[in-house]
Amino acid sequence: MSDRPQAAAPLTIITAHTNPDYDALGSMVAASKLYPEAVLILPGGNERIMRDFFMQSAALIFGFRYAKDVDLSAVRTLVLTDTRQKGRIPHVAAVLANPDLAVHIYDHHPAGADDLRGAVERIETWGAATSILVREIREKGLALSREEATLM
Repeated sequence: MSDRPQAAAPLTIITAHTNPDYDALGSMVAASKLYPEAVLILPGGNERIMRDFFMQSAALIFGFRYAKDVDLSAVRTLVLTDTRQKGRIPHVAAVLANPDLAVHIYDHHPAGADDLRGAVERIETWGAATSILVREIREKGLALSREEATLM
């Protein structure tokens, strides 16, 4: 999806749930500010408005990739935004079997039976996943580009 040159296999990836909404997209980009070495993995889905938005702007600006274009066996950190449900991340489910995988979760949804546990968990019952991440970005004093702020 990205025109960026392929680098070594990523050790950290960021993704959200399938059929992403604007919070999923915004929170992924927000997480990339906290994990600048990470690769953004496009969740995929059937929602036309999101697919069109990705294709026209976000994929080019933010360097999203498809999971099929990344060596998932090399991933050591999985950053999940806007979900913690195992069943909502089939596009990267293979990484869950990786040895020594650390999962970092930023979510605002109620707990469920299918939830993953994380080495880092920022789970709040207020706002959106993007709000949780923006709070952390502010606490760290990180700057946002115009495009990042607009998307978030």
